[in-house]
Amino acid sequence: MAIAYQAAAAAFAQVDDPEAAWVAADRSIRAGEDSGQPLQVIAGLFRMAHAFLRLQRLELAEHVASSAAGALADRVSHPDCPPEELSLFGAAHLVLAVIAARDNNRSEARKHIDLARTVARRVGVDRNDFNTEFGPTNVEIHAVSIAVDLGDAGEALEAAASLDIAGLSAERQAHFHLDLARAHAQRRHLGEATAELLTAERLSPEQIHANALVRETIYDLLGLSGRRPTRDLKELAQRCGAIP
Repeated sequence: MAIAYQAAAAAFAQVDDPEAAWVAADRSIRAGEDSGQPLQVIAGLFRMAHAFLRLQRLELAEHVASSAAGALADRVSHPDCPPEELSLFGAAHLVLAVIAARDNNRSEARKHIDLARTVARRVGVDRNDFNTEFGPTNVEIHAVSIAVDLGDAGEALEAAASLDIAGLSAERQAHFHLDLARAHAQRRHLGEATAELLTAERLSPEQIHANALVRETIYDLLGLSGRRPTRDLKELAQRCGAIP
């Protein structure tokens, strides 16, 4: 039951229904407690932090993600800590990095990303414990996203160029291309940004059509286009509800 609610929370968050994601995450925590599975409780906290992040309630998101990381802090200090626990710990710090970046706290964002990199090196490979997809590649994808959130488009594009994301889920790949679109939009690269959004849409259409960041990026691109947006951009905007 805890695992099922975690999956529901993740799905609701991806289609921009954060209130439902919050409810599902709360129920996953309760189910984890009832079943005596502390790692499922922590995984539920991870999902709840994502829900609060989608709701733009950054203080609550930080509190929940910090609680998840804190619950594992002693255990990950041991050299023989299982990779499943390392993955949850690292994933919590990735959420904290995103929260700090959204709050324009550059030093905190870098601190959490660096810590997650250290944990990822201990894990060694890309895994998917508790559906976090935590591993070296996902850490670097988050580094790209955080650079975009901080307005460092050049850094984001440079870091992204060396990444091989083929082994990750369609959802993570789509989000990566969305971040590249946002970076290109920041640099006023209209064609490149549109192409990245279309790639993201092909990978995960439901996620892209419902994503608020996608709509914000499309609004920016339409503004850059003036009165003559490309046909691809206009049609994408209509599919994503960015044109009334």
